[in-house]
Amino acid sequence: MDDPRQVFLDARNVMRRCGWGKTKGYQNLKDRELVPPPVMPHPDRWRLDQLLAWVERRMALAEAALEALVAPDRRRDAIGDLLPQPKRRRRSA
Repeated sequence: MDDPRQVFLDARNVMRRCGWGKTKGYQNLKDRELVPPPVMPHPDRWRLDQLLAWVERRMALAEAALEALVAPDRRRDAIGDLLPQPKRRRRSA
C-alpha cells in the first residue's frame, strides 16, 4: 500500500471518499472552515493523510457532541424532554 503522505487526491476523489455529490462537494471544498485547504493549489490536491486526520477529528467532535446530548448517566426517558411538546393535550375520558 502507498504511503498516505505520498497520495494526493483531486476534488473528484475527495468528493467520492466523502460521499458528496458534485454540487455539494464543490461547495464543501471551498469552505475552509469545513475542509482543510489543499496542499497544492493549482490544480487543487489534498494529501490523503491530512484528509484522514480531518475525518478523525470530525468523528471525534461528533461523538463528543452526541455524548454531551445523551450522557450515559441520564435517564432514558429524559430524551423525551428534548422532543417538541404537543400543542394540545388530550382530555382524559
